[in-house]
Amino acid sequence: MKLNVIRTTNTNPYENLALEEHLTMNAKEGEVTLYLWQNAHTVVIGRNQNPWRECDVEAIKRDDVYLARRISGGGAVYHDMGNLNFTFIARDGLFDVEKQTEVILLACRLLGVNAIKTGRNDLTVDEKKFSGHAYFSTNGYNYHHGTIMMEVNGEDLTKYLNVPDSKLKSKGVASVRSRVTNLCEHIKDDRLRNSELAVQIEAMKNMLVLAAEKVYGAEAMLMGMPGIPQELIDKYSSEEWRLGTRIPFEKDIIHRFDWGEVEAQLVMKGEYIEDAKIYSDSLETEVFAAVEDMLKGCKYDASEIMALKVPVGISATANEILRLIASSI
Repeated sequence: MKLNVIRTTNTNPYENLALEEHLTMNAKEGEVTLYLWQNAHTVVIGRNQNPWRECDVEAIKRDDVYLARRISGGGAVYHDMGNLNFTFIARDGLFDVEKQTEVILLACRLLGVNAIKTGRNDLTVDEKKFSGHAYFSTNGYNYHHGTIMMEVNGEDLTKYLNVPDSKLKSKGVASVRSRVTNLCEHIKDDRLRNSELAVQIEAMKNMLVLAAEKVYGAEAMLMGMPGIPQELIDKYSSEEWRLGTRIPFEKDIIHRFDWGEVEAQLVMKGEYIEDAKIYSDSLETEVFAAVEDMLKGCKYDASEIMALKVPVGISATANEILRLIASSI
């Protein structure tokens, strides 16, 4: 196999996310690509999240912070230059979440940090999160990306993100700031720990490449920066993609499952559901649009909703959402 590494100094989130998708959809058989990147002052929401519920949109606009939406699932995150992002890109066969996660953990150990994986998509040290992960897959093309909080501004983190109380309670913590930590605080080497942030982040980048070589047993090849298709940059920077379509809903149903929170907004026309919008911080991506399509035109009746047939290939999550809506009637 071939191990590629791409390191960019670009800090524009729309261009970085566009490049991530471009690299993913053009991945070659027999290759794994590690893409390392940073965003300047950005809130990134998951594919199916409601930006007005997940973050302070007005504060983001007022302070000239970027608001971006990715194509993977999961929750909202805050990026600044104290955060390092990674993306593993591979076709089916070489895409291995456990192996990719081991690269991050080994890189931490090489810096003297004893990090562990907890839950479905978090890495922690001393029971505090420093790295959250999300995933995207379509037609055999895949990516696994996430954050590595080296020295993120904690005040901005809480200023721009609206973390629901239900999510904090499910994690057993009182606030988002008490739940997270910066990795720089846990580096054992005093010289590196007391170095400038740029030096610490460069060290982490180098450890990630070294760890990838050890885990994959291959020499990393540093690749030049490919061109980014303008249509992808336009997509990620568009207000339609970032903010989505707001519907004049009459019914709003919110519930937290073990796998994530769901918000179902329904537009009614008499006894029937005229339109529906399903938001979620779940790691899944495609199921929510499928449920929206199923609900449109359905009578707002528990038995009618429960009688809807979930299309083949759509996960059981769809049935849980339908039961939630039916139980609210």
